[in-house]
Amino acid sequence: MPAARQSLTTVCAAMAGVIPLMTLVLWFVLATDGIGEFPESWPLLVVLAAAVGAYSICELTGFRTPPLEYSSRPAAEVQADSWRRFTASTFTRFAVCEAVFLISVALAFVAASFWVVLLGAVIALPLFFWEAWPGERNQRRFAAALESGGVPSYLTGRPQD
Repeated sequence: MPAARQSLTTVCAAMAGVIPLMTLVLWFVLATDGIGEFPESWPLLVVLAAAVGAYSICELTGFRTPPLEYSSRPAAEVQADSWRRFTASTFTRFAVCEAVFLISVALAFVAASFWVVLLGAVIALPLFFWEAWPGERNQRRFAAALESGGVPSYLTGRPQD
């Protein structure tokens, strides 16, 4: 595993860990009398709509990037540039996915229900792992966009690796 991928994976794991941690902290704030009654449907529908929107944004625009241009740069430099662009895209997709959880936190205080936070966490975490985790699927999708001009990105490795 390249050092860039390893460090990006570590950062993503730390960012993903914040969602369960915040959910636990909000338990003590919103669930003082237990988990409480299930709230009205509107806050849950807003969280679901935010999740659909986040998924759509990530799928439609999250993996777009200008293709690499031909140059005389060495393969290691092209690979480093590809990883910088992939990292920036990963953080953007993470922010979009995390917005679902943050919207649920705000709505939980409006609805005075921990259920809304719980739903936001249950939706945002898998969404994050699908759309923003720097795994093979997302690497290949981003590499395809980088390489659409015919220049190898080496994002998934160089021939000698």
